[in-house]
Amino acid sequence: MNRRVYIVHGFEGNPHGNWFDWLCAQIKSTGAQAISLAMPNPDKPSTTAWQFTLDQHIGKPDAHTFLVGHSLGCITLLHFLSRQQPQKIGGLLLAAGFADTLPPLPALDAYIKAASPDFDILRKIDMPKHCLVSDNDTHVPPELTLDMAAKLKSPVTHIPEGGHLMASDGFTQLPQAWEALKPMLTE
Repeated sequence: MNRRVYIVHGFEGNPHGNWFDWLCAQIKSTGAQAISLAMPNPDKPSTTAWQFTLDQHIGKPDAHTFLVGHSLGCITLLHFLSRQQPQKIGGLLLAAGFADTLPPLPALDAYIKAASPDFDILRKIDMPKHCLVSDNDTHVPPELTLDMAAKLKSPVTHIPEGGHLMASDGFTQLPQAWEALKPMLTE
């Protein structure tokens, strides 16, 4: 079984920022592959370019494909799954995610509208899923993360005082992410 975990960073992010390297090490300890993708032009993201990057690296996701997103990476993965429409994937973990425009970041409105996920399609995909939300996220209002999780019918872990779950908020490790992902990988 060749389990592959793809991590997609967010706006102004990079594949080694925040808790991504730490999570990659945890994933590799199970024998699975961990691939933290470098999304093009993270300061001025293009929905088309980011979807092309996922198509090139992931291809058609299957039962051995696990997806992890942070912030803008979440809606990016939801749009990818809406387009690909796999019957089953190994799992989906979304941290500080959203599926609607962000009042604090109007510069992302065009990206978000173009990446609109189809929740009817997403709910039909056989996949364990989990969402992480911080109660004081100033980039993504927590109610948007909770709304996304509700539309996915996903369990949620609440992280008190977690900010946007970034290194600048004190998160170079995110044990809650591993606690949610590990059971998916070891089933």
